[in-house]
Amino acid sequence: MAWDADLLLEETAPDTEAHVRTNRLVAAVTSGEAGAAEMARVTLGEFHAHTAEVAAFATLAARHPHQPVAGYFLDLARLVLDCEAPLLACARALGQGEQELRDQRPPQGMRAFGSLMGWLAMRAGPAEAACVIRADLLLWCAACEALGEALGAVEPELPTPVLAYVALFRAAPPRFVDGARDVVAHGLAHGESLAVIEHAVSQVEPTLAAFWTAALPPAPPHRAGPAPLSPPTPLSPPGDTVAHT
Repeated sequence: MAWDADLLLEETAPDTEAHVRTNRLVAAVTSGEAGAAEMARVTLGEFHAHTAEVAAFATLAARHPHQPVAGYFLDLARLVLDCEAPLLACARALGQGEQELRDQRPPQGMRAFGSLMGWLAMRAGPAEAACVIRADLLLWCAACEALGEALGAVEPELPTPVLAYVALFRAAPPRFVDGARDVVAHGLAHGESLAVIEHAVSQVEPTLAAFWTAALPPAPPHRAGPAPLSPPTPLSPPGDTVAHT
């Protein structure tokens, strides 16, 4: 079957409703179990994610220095750079300066996003990268819309810059959601693999789910009880353990 850009975008559209429904941070904020401390971790993760995104988008534009590809990725880099000042304002409102953000590493679950961006930067074709970024935007903005509603009900009220930063992502920007089509069409016309594109897109949702979950405090270590005795066998009386080799 011949694939075109519209069909590929339809096939790789993420399930935003499921992503929001299973989002552990949204659930924790909604239930009153998360607030400023968790958003401080999100801010830290975002600071490092921005670095990876701008580097990836600039590299993609340099690797594919023709239209519509280069313009699309350079505009994405500008979008992220425009979010830097609101992000730093959000961080300051939560007690974090820029140097503190630089000095800290984000929680483990947030670091996979940087690896995904690194792959796009060095290995992805235009269609692969555009499909991944489109899925990322749709999922991220759907989660931020739900998160913004939940954060608005948090008591005590969160600082305005925190709410304002999340509100930036209430809706995915059409320029990049709809504009991905031309980049995808270009990549398909130059022989990009459907299997590679679909595999790359499949990494986005679990990567973002891990990012949001990592904003929550780590679960306390499970204290295991004593190991159960092996069931008796004809060669061991009840209560004896059996050595397995």
